Amino acid sequence: MASNGLTLLGFDTATTACSAALWAGGKVTACRRIEGSGRHAETLVPMLREVAAEGGIPFAAVDRFAVTVGPGSFTGIRIGLATARGLALALKRPLIGLSTLEVLAAGVPAAERDGPVLAALDAGRGRLYAQLFDRSLSVLSEPQALVAEALPDLVEVVANRGPLSVVGTGQAVALAALSPGIDARPASGSPTPDARVLVRRAAARAETGADEGTAVRPLYLREAGAKLRARPLAGGPPDA
Repeated sequence: MASNGLTLLGFDTATTACSAALWAGGKVTACRRIEGSGRHAETLVPMLREVAAEGGIPFAAVDRFAVTVGPGSFTGIRIGLATARGLALALKRPLIGLSTLEVLAAGVPAAERDGPVLAALDAGRGRLYAQLFDRSLSVLSEPQALVAEALPDLVEVVANRGPLSVVGTGQAVALAALSPGIDARPASGSPTPDARVLVRRAAARAETGADEGTAVRPLYLREAGAKLRARPLAGGPPDA
């Protein structure tokens, strides 16, 4: 199905923000975002109704749904997935899952991607959820949980590939851990996943049929040790 003819409703509740966006006619036609409310269970469904109403598309006319699958808040991930699965099941529509880290990286403006992108979410107590992407957003490492002190080991795989753009709520922690000696800079993308980016990426996936028949599962990450190293990947984004 061509993305211009696709209607897709996507949302994120995996972090402190809650956002939703509608994709129709090859563009975002409506969106909502609430920062830091901590009340995703109460705000998500009304937000989805507002977005659908503004875009003039009832739930029953949506071709696909998309949701972030983590990493992030366990509670937030569960709320988003439960809602997405409920809608997809009730309306017999496909569901696309994207990681929060992919959405963060894709939110970095192309003009700022002079080298690799590090998406980093603050996991508290000096820990991060992190993943590396190249400037075209192909995956360079698996998503992983690690202590901030392990970041230099992670970014070794992108040494000499240009300046490293860092995005996400873990941006400040990551930059502090990476300096000095590493050419890393803050990116201007949203620090939490943006549903507008989510639906754009999901529409591209739907057009290629890349996710057809793929089960959408939560992406919970556990820290495996203090000195985790990047594991390069040859293919595309990890299976969510």
